Amino acid sequence: MLKTLLRVRMAALLAAFTGQSRKRKNQTKGKAAGYAFLMLYCFCAFVFLFYTSFSQLAAAFFPAGLGWLYFAMFAIMAFALMFIGSVFTAESQLFEAKDNELLLSMPVPPGMILLSRMAALLAMNFVFELVVALPVFVSWLQYGGASGAGILAFVVIVLVLPLFSLAVSCLFAWLVSLITSRMRNTTAITTALSVVFLLAYFLFGFRMNSYVTQLAANGAVIADALGAAAPLVWLGCAAANGSLADLGLTLLWTLLPFALAYVLLNRSFIRIVTTRRGQIKVQYEKKAMRTSSQNAALYRRELARLTSSSGYMLNAGLGLVFELVLAVLAIVKRQELLAALTAIPDLREAAAPILLLACMMVSGMVFFTASSVSLEGKYYWIVRSMPVKSEKILQAKLNLSNSLSAGPALLMMLAAALALQLPAAETVLLLACQLLFVLLTANVGLVEDLRHCNLDWINETQAAKQGAGVLLSMLLNFGFVVAVGALYFFLLTNLMPTAAFLGLMLALLAILYALTARWIKTRGAKRFETLR
Repeated sequence: MLKTLLRVRMAALLAAFTGQSRKRKNQTKGKAAGYAFLMLYCFCAFVFLFYTSFSQLAAAFFPAGLGWLYFAMFAIMAFALMFIGSVFTAESQLFEAKDNELLLSMPVPPGMILLSRMAALLAMNFVFELVVALPVFVSWLQYGGASGAGILAFVVIVLVLPLFSLAVSCLFAWLVSLITSRMRNTTAITTALSVVFLLAYFLFGFRMNSYVTQLAANGAVIADALGAAAPLVWLGCAAANGSLADLGLTLLWTLLPFALAYVLLNRSFIRIVTTRRGQIKVQYEKKAMRTSSQNAALYRRELARLTSSSGYMLNAGLGLVFELVLAVLAIVKRQELLAALTAIPDLREAAAPILLLACMMVSGMVFFTASSVSLEGKYYWIVRSMPVKSEKILQAKLNLSNSLSAGPALLMMLAAALALQLPAAETVLLLACQLLFVLLTANVGLVEDLRHCNLDWINETQAAKQGAGVLLSMLLNFGFVVAVGALYFFLLTNLMPTAAFLGLMLALLAILYALTARWIKTRGAKRFETLR
C-alpha cells in the first residue's frame, strides 16, 4: 500500500518538475525534455554560485583548523534553503491536497497517506540540499584533505539532514493548520505568519557576513565554549574529524525531531483535513442588490482568488516584500550608499543603469500572472461559461497584477534614486522604465502561463510555485536583465550618456510590452478558450 502511494506521489512530483499533466497525454517528449533541461540549468547555476562562496570559506577555514565551522556553515545554509523551499509547500501538500478526502474514504491507513506526502517533501529537500552539498564536497576535496571516515560521515549527514529540515517545516505547517482549521480568514493569518518569518530570516541573512567574520575570528574559542553540547559542533566535528561519537550525536538530534513530527501530525491529520474551515452560522438579511461593471466584477473575482490562497500570495508576491524592504533600506542606509558612490568615480557615472538593472531584477520576482490561469483548475469551466469575452478575463488578471506590483516597485526605485541623489531627469526616466518593466513582467507571465497551462494539479502550490509558466517567466525576466546589463557594460558604457541609455531602454521596453499585449489580445485569448 505504501509503495503504491509513494509511486503516485513521486509521479506527481516528477510531473510538476517536467511540466507534464495527466490529462495531456499527447504532450511531446521534446517539451518535457526542454523543461527538464531548464530545471537542470537552474540547478547547475545555483551549484556554481554556492561553489564560489564555499571555496573561499574552505580556503580560509581549513588552514586555520576550523574545518568544523566549515561544515557547520554548510548545515546552516542547507537547512535554510531546504526550509524556505518546503515550508510554504508543506501545508498545501499535507493538509490541503484535493485528493485527501478521496484517499481517506479508501481502506488506507491515514499514517501511510501522511508518510507518502512527507516522502514527497523529503525528495524536494534532497534536491535543495544537493545544491549546497555538491559544491561543499568539491571545495572540501580541494582545500580540506578529506579522509575516508570524514567522507562517510559527510554522506550520512547529507542523508539525515533533510529529515531535520522536513520535521521543522512540517511542524510549522501543522501548527499553522491547527490554529487556522476552525478560523475564518485563514489565508491572511497564514500569510502574516509566513511574512513575519521571512522578514526575520532576511534580517538574519542581511547580517550574515558580520556573523561569519566573527565566527572565523573566534572559531576556536567558540568551539571550546560550546564543547560537545552544540549540534552544529557535533555535525562539524563528525565530518571534519571523522568522529563516530559526534556522528552518533548528529543522528540523534536529526532523527528524533522527525519522529516527533510524524507522531504529532499523525494524531491530528484526520481532524485537520476533515475540518471545514470558516463554517459558522449565518443569519441572512434582505438587502438591496448592488451592480458593478464587468471589469470591476472580474477584478474583484481575481482579488478574491488571490486572497483565498496563502501559497499563491506568498509564492507570487514575495517580490513585493523584497521591494518594500529594499525601499526602507535605501532610506536607512542612504549615507553608506552615497559614501560608496563617492569612493568609486566610475560608479557615479553608471549609478542610474546599475540601479535600473538591480530594481528590475527584484521586480522580476513578482509572478502573479504566471500561474493565474493554471490556478483556475477544475473551475475553469465556470470561467468559460460566463458571458464575458476571454480578452476581458485575461485583462482582469493583468489589472490585478499591475495594481499590486506597480506601487512597491516605483517606491523602491524612487527611494533608491533619492538616496543616491540622482538628477531629476534620470529619476523620471528610471521610474518610467521601472513601470514599463512591471507591466511587461505581468504580460510575460500571462503569456507563458497560457502557453504552458496546467489545470490538472493536486494542490495549489504545485501550480503557483512549480508551474512551467513561473519558471519560464523568471528565466525570461532575469535573462532580459542580464542581457541588457552585458550590452551596456561591454558595449555602450563609453558610447552614449546615461540619459540616452535610459531612453533606449524605455523604447525597448515599450516595444516588448506592445508585442506581448498584442499576443494576449489575439492568440492568447484564443488559446484561453481552447484549454483542456
